[in-house]
Amino acid sequence: MRNNFITILFFFTFYFLLLHNNSILSKDVNEIKKELSLINQKLKESKKRLYYQNLAKKDLEKQLNDTWTKIIQYESQIKYINKKINNINLKIQEYENKIEKNKQKIETLQTIIDTKLNIALKYTGNWVLFIFNISSSDVLLDTLYLIKETITVDIKLIKSLSQEYIELEKNNNLLNEEKAKLAKYKNELNKQQKYYNSLLEKRRELLAKYNEEIAKTKQDIDYYEDIQKEKYEELQKYIIQSQSLNRNLRYSGGRLLWPTNSNLITSYFGYRVHPIYGTTRFHSGIDIGASYGAPIYAAESGRVILASYYDGYGNCIIIDHGDGVSTLYAHCSSIIVKVGQYVSKGQIIGYVGSTGNSTGPHLHFEVRINGNPVNPFNYL
Repeated sequence: MRNNFITILFFFTFYFLLLHNNSILSKDVNEIKKELSLINQKLKESKKRLYYQNLAKKDLEKQLNDTWTKIIQYESQIKYINKKINNINLKIQEYENKIEKNKQKIETLQTIIDTKLNIALKYTGNWVLFIFNISSSDVLLDTLYLIKETITVDIKLIKSLSQEYIELEKNNNLLNEEKAKLAKYKNELNKQQKYYNSLLEKRRELLAKYNEEIAKTKQDIDYYEDIQKEKYEELQKYIIQSQSLNRNLRYSGGRLLWPTNSNLITSYFGYRVHPIYGTTRFHSGIDIGASYGAPIYAAESGRVILASYYDGYGNCIIIDHGDGVSTLYAHCSSIIVKVGQYVSKGQIIGYVGSTGNSTGPHLHFEVRINGNPVNPFNYL
């Protein structure tokens, strides 16, 4: 009787401890999941922020490139404008030389005309005396001819002087026009140079600011990823502890059930080039291509020890089948089982999706022995 009592007491004590340990583990894992959820959210926000910062930086770099292109184009315009300025300066010099010649001609003509006028004025009141002093009619005719010729020359001189004044005014107008053009081009040149220099400087400052913000965001991501890694390691320890507590589970030893309706293998167990990262990595399971929302079946009876988002696995289910054997189902679109729930072989536990690190809808399926992945084909 005493022995039976001790046996019953031992059984209840063991059961209580098992429940108590499960309760502690359940509490711990819930805390881990809450922390993971918060970290995942912050990581997601940081990556989103980085994405938009990189977009803004890319747009700014494009603007900078466009600005450089405009500057290069404008440098060509500057060369053209400088060439025009040089041509204008040559024209200005040419017009200034012409004006100087005009002035010299005008001064010469004015001197000649003034001299002739002075002579004419000298004899203005003495024409009768001048004529009576002529000795013969031939001399008179010659004298009148000379007077006529002198008057004709004077008229030509006056016309020539007038023409020089017209030419002077014309050259002065052309000179002023060219000087106005010169001022306009120089003003445009100065304005455009200031504009492009300020634009370039502003965009360089913005680029430096974006680089600083991006560097800070990357630091945040590194920080959150480090914490995330720690939390997932804690979760992995929980999974192993959960398996050790399910001592009443016994693996049947038979073949596992194929976990979905599709038989399309898109990636095998072992080393491969990762479809996202492009690096050679160890692939810890097999990928089965299936349509989005296709049912996922439990490969063997057992107890659910994980049913949540799990790092790159996305929405993930892990079932403990006893004796250290467990199966993992990743990238689910949805999960319809809970931690601690006992499931039967062939029972629907979730649906195919593309959550986590995934390039499209498929089921990532793993078989683990004491937490270590092995080739699933040895058990299917």
